Amino acid sequence: MKKTTLVAAVLTAAFLMTSCDEPCDCEGDEAPILGAPSNIIPLASADSLYKNYGNSRVELIELAENITEEGDTIPEEDVRYKKATRYVSFSFSEMQKYMAYIKQQADSAGVEITDLRVYFGKNKKSAKKDAGKATVFFNPAALLDLPNGTKDTVSFAILNLPDGTKKAVAVGTVLSSSGGMTAEGDTESLSGDLGTLAPPPPANEFDF
Repeated sequence: MKKTTLVAAVLTAAFLMTSCDEPCDCEGDEAPILGAPSNIIPLASADSLYKNYGNSRVELIELAENITEEGDTIPEEDVRYKKATRYVSFSFSEMQKYMAYIKQQADSAGVEITDLRVYFGKNKKSAKKDAGKATVFFNPAALLDLPNGTKDTVSFAILNLPDGTKKAVAVGTVLSSSGGMTAEGDTESLSGDLGTLAPPPPANEFDF
């Protein structure tokens, strides 16, 4: 009787171990359905924002950008005419990697990202790609202790200290130093800019 009980116990344990190794097809394991976040706006509102920008900013930008060094206006039919940037497109998978990376680096420095800032920029006229065109770039921001003794939410970079630890530092501190070096160590940028620029008209009639 004892031998029978022991065999049954061993078989039961083996079954349970095998069951644990098999993927569960349970309903509870399905990914939860998320509700819409608070920053989602109606499509009509998005279209209105796009058109408002086109009606109030594009003409001024193109007027300013299409002037020769001699002060002459470049006509729209001229091949040199530059159209205003209307959107910047980023690879979704690359953005996911970027978000994961900056969080990883922030965690390693013991700082919490409070904002993801989008800065407006412009490529140099001598740039090999998108010369002279407007663009945007990202940088995470956090609440930091600043060199002047105050605290504020600012964009930051990662400082690699000699002992192997990391520290979040305000980008202004890095930019005011020589070659991205501070007295404490070298810095690592978290600025991201790998977007694709697009002037009007839209590439597809079914887009904004």
